[in-house]
Amino acid sequence: MHPFSLLVKPAGGGCNLDCSYCFYKKDHAAGTMSADTAARAFGAYAALPFAGKSVALQGGEPLLAFGTGVFQILDSFPVEKSVQTNATLVTDESAEFLARGGWLVGASLDGPRELNRLRGDSFDETVRGIRRLERANADYNLLTVVSRANVARPRDTYLYLRDTFSTRFHQYIECTGPRDAITGEEWGEFLVGLFDEWIRRDARTVSVRLFDSIVSQMALGFPTLCSFAASCRQYLVVEHDGSVYPCDFHVRPELRLGNVSEDPLEDIAASPAWARFAAAKEANLPAECRACRFFEFCRGDCPRSSRRLCAGWRRFFAHALPRLRELAQDACRRAAAQAFCNAAQ
Repeated sequence: MHPFSLLVKPAGGGCNLDCSYCFYKKDHAAGTMSADTAARAFGAYAALPFAGKSVALQGGEPLLAFGTGVFQILDSFPVEKSVQTNATLVTDESAEFLARGGWLVGASLDGPRELNRLRGDSFDETVRGIRRLERANADYNLLTVVSRANVARPRDTYLYLRDTFSTRFHQYIECTGPRDAITGEEWGEFLVGLFDEWIRRDARTVSVRLFDSIVSQMALGFPTLCSFAASCRQYLVVEHDGSVYPCDFHVRPELRLGNVSEDPLEDIAASPAWARFAAAKEANLPAECRACRFFEFCRGDCPRSSRRLCAGWRRFFAHALPRLRELAQDACRRAAAQAFCNAAQ
């Protein structure tokens, strides 16, 4: 069986914020996953015959379901656990729970106050939630949406996040709509500015997920970002009612693959519908995309962007690949040296 992870929506599209660029809340109903549905989903997934299982709770805002037992049920299974949150609902109790269970917490913040404005009046509450995670020694990273609000200020965004919070793990994702979307050219300039500040002194101390994925591709032969993969088969989405879909950006009735309360998860994972969805990415790429000298790295990008960001990716890859290749070569040398040392012991 092809390994995959689960992306679970315990509160559906329900959220206590109304971020202007949110693609999920507007089109997906709020709801609360029942304890029975959670137990069925997590139990079926934990029993599948492959290693490296991981479950991520997202939304909407998944912490709306913290008191329902869903988090506690997932905590009882031997899988990697994570949650993506706007952090405004993080309490001392939930922070300690997440830290105690070894959860990875993604906290969403788009930079300093003036660059976080598309997330409503949430800045202070988000920072308070992150401080609670830090006091509890929870493992957390920062997720930043690059939108009209911050795209022109990559350096300010990065330095604020680096210097204000204890985590050394950053994620930057592009806003492609429905509102506040950026152009490919803007995305490329943001990435170049971010990369130049990062490579100057932080390449070995701060993890930027996008850069890490490219280094992984160079050193190990596979990316860690699903958007850079050849097909769309990295995870399944489980909505609050147990319905299963092939992708977070494609939770649509015509793409429903089944329901964990009615269908064996192994049958859903083996369904021809998911295989067709996964293969469509590569099958639908135009010839000019395949001929691009950077195709081996972006693989056509995420289908949701409809290749709108190509100009930005070309700008970034042309600028950053030589230095990233040096990092990959250095990683390979260090790994080989470590293997030699281990063999000699």
